[in-house]
Amino acid sequence: MKNRQKSRTGCRTCKVRRLRCDEAKPACENCLKKGFQCPGYQQRLQWSTKHERPTVINTTGPDNFAQLVTAASASIVKTASPAGNPSGSDANVSAASPTTPSPAAAVSRESSSAPRSATLSASPPPSSFTLSPPPQSEAPVEDGTGGDGGTLVPVARKSGGLTPTNRQQEPMMFQQVVDIPTFLIEHWFKSVCCSWSAFDSQTNPYRRLTSTLWNTSTPVFYALQAISAASLVERLPHVIKDTARAAPRKAAEAIHKELVAFSTGYRPRFPVELLLSLFCMSSSMCWMESRQLGQQYVRQAHNVLKILDRQTLDSESQELLDFFKGCLLYEEALRSVVSEEEIDFANMLSWAEPTDQGPLVAATPHAWTGVSADVFRLFGKAVALCRRSRTRWQHNDGTSYRVLQGAMKDIQEATVIEESLLSIDITPVETSLTPDTASTISTDLYNATQAYRLSSLLQLYETFPDLVAKRMPDLADQDGTILWSTWVSPLALHVTDVLRALPVGSMRCIQPLLCLCAGSGLRFDRKVPLGRGHQSFLLSTESTAAAAIPTPTSCIVADTDSSLAATPGMSENAIKTSQARSFIMARLDQLENSLPPKPIGVAKQLLRAVWTAYDEEIGLARRTHWLDVMSQTGLHSLFG
Repeated sequence: MKNRQKSRTGCRTCKVRRLRCDEAKPACENCLKKGFQCPGYQQRLQWSTKHERPTVINTTGPDNFAQLVTAASASIVKTASPAGNPSGSDANVSAASPTTPSPAAAVSRESSSAPRSATLSASPPPSSFTLSPPPQSEAPVEDGTGGDGGTLVPVARKSGGLTPTNRQQEPMMFQQVVDIPTFLIEHWFKSVCCSWSAFDSQTNPYRRLTSTLWNTSTPVFYALQAISAASLVERLPHVIKDTARAAPRKAAEAIHKELVAFSTGYRPRFPVELLLSLFCMSSSMCWMESRQLGQQYVRQAHNVLKILDRQTLDSESQELLDFFKGCLLYEEALRSVVSEEEIDFANMLSWAEPTDQGPLVAATPHAWTGVSADVFRLFGKAVALCRRSRTRWQHNDGTSYRVLQGAMKDIQEATVIEESLLSIDITPVETSLTPDTASTISTDLYNATQAYRLSSLLQLYETFPDLVAKRMPDLADQDGTILWSTWVSPLALHVTDVLRALPVGSMRCIQPLLCLCAGSGLRFDRKVPLGRGHQSFLLSTESTAAAAIPTPTSCIVADTDSSLAATPGMSENAIKTSQARSFIMARLDQLENSLPPKPIGVAKQLLRAVWTAYDEEIGLARRTHWLDVMSQTGLHSLFG
């Protein structure tokens, strides 16, 4: 090597081997002898710091340099701390994280914790604490490191130690990473449970039971994720879409296993987790797909509760059974509005009359439905009769003895329900939920109960005109126009007035169905244009003969004061009908902003279609039923 000249030019291979390169083209001789591929003779420019003189540069760090140093130190300390520390916030977060994530759905992997899944975990996480945040409306999620040890902070999987006040100054490397399952569980307690229940409090069985079962019961774990994802799928579609699709499937699999265990006797205790998950899934299916009614879950709950009702239970289990029976009654009443299957009608109409009549406005109202189960039972039976009657006439082109016999049976049953609705007395009772607002809650509960009672009568009178003819013999030989304008329309206006007295934020989950029932009776008789544009309404000019006929409110409730003076050329009732339509749509717009929007959007479309059909029939003899419009247009969902 001493006699060889070092190669400072030539190909790279010769330079590395310190050989003289002949720089022959296309390849040098040394590479050809060794069988190498000659890389060529391109010159490389390389920066050299050999002759540079170091200079002192006076630099200033960022404004929050001290905070960044503190955050970095805290991050290093937290990474080095034992993983089993139960008091740290990371321990709380990891308690809700899944154990086996799918590679395609992983959000993040941290060096000091187990892998987290962005969608769903294989099983509910083991945890030693209980999650039970107080009922409240949705608010920004708070950091739980300095608060209660039992409060979970799902959205804050932190890589650094910055506090919420310094969050806007966090560098990119310390940004929070959201764990989707944990976030959905927290969202259930902070937002969904409040809006999903008519009266939410710490004593709400749904809140109390799920706070102890979400991390130990597989069906509850996935059902809560499913209902939370369904409530957010319209507002966070890119984040929640995959989870919203996978969660119902995981929940259905877990529920099926619980049903098998219950039917085979492997679950001797009260199946509270099974019933919780069934009702969560049944009521939230329409939040993602408006036409999904979740009937399979309601029917399974019906069968489970039917078995439990025949057993001898202790006092605590009996109390839970009564609560879930109230939930089932409400769910079956909702489906009696939109279902066309005979099994749903039979299940709703099979509810027996109570042996002892309790107060219709209870001191402790049902946490989920609010309104008394007795009123919901009568409402559900009334609507089921109306739905079954309209379905029978739609599916039979001609009249036969069987059809007429079924129609007569429906009228007889409707008469019994009408008499029960007219005989009950609704008296306000001071509630025992919150002493500070007991008076307000009692008033709202009274108005909601009264609205559902009047809506039941309204549906019966729209479907069975013979009931009105029995109450008003003078109208027996007159056409349906006078009947509607003097009986049905005033009752629909009164239901709207009662609904107007109910605040939009009170028991909002049961208000959409009230809006739909009240809107179904708002029909005009004669065309009188008022205003211009697409929001103009068709008002009616009622005949003077109708004014002398008594209104239905004289038989049901006291007459309300007239606040509008009649305008020349149109009646006061026509103006009120126009205003009632505007109020119903405005109330639905408000509910659409605070509840899952898809069912509310379907209700608005249905009412517009119904009112369009009503307005096209002005001056004609036919009378289209709003349930027929729903069947023809396919605009149906769970309106509650």
